Amino acid sequence: MGRGETPGARPGAWARETTTALMAAPRALTVAAALVAAEGLLLVGLGAFQVIRGFGNGIDDLARAEFGGVLSLGCGLVVLVLARTLVVNRAATKSPVIVIQLLCVPVGAAMIQNGLYAYGIPLLVVAVAVIAALAATGLHRPSDNDPGT
Repeated sequence: MGRGETPGARPGAWARETTTALMAAPRALTVAAALVAAEGLLLVGLGAFQVIRGFGNGIDDLARAEFGGVLSLGCGLVVLVLARTLVVNRAATKSPVIVIQLLCVPVGAAMIQNGLYAYGIPLLVVAVAVIAALAATGLHRPSDNDPGT
């Protein structure tokens, strides 16, 4: 890469950057990123399904169905970007990922309480696994200048 070029200026540079970061990342961080990416892909898939389903018969509120689908698509794309940046720019992405997982915990618990075990249990398991993996990587690493190290 020449001087003044950004990593995204060349085709495939983001893929090389992501691959290099994945190879150098701790295993727990790679697991967390993979789980977050799976969540993002699931949201994108559900959003696409909702948008397509909105055009079918039997939908009483087309606007609500389409809005929910588009919202799910958008959120899924954001989660996918967070999964990538979790390994590329670790410190900046941990907080939003943890917040998302903490929001999944009460949703999963409510699903289990309402008898939706097939949805609630995986949601809780993935949320706890991501939080545990991020905790294993160390949420705070002391710097070299820290006198306590």
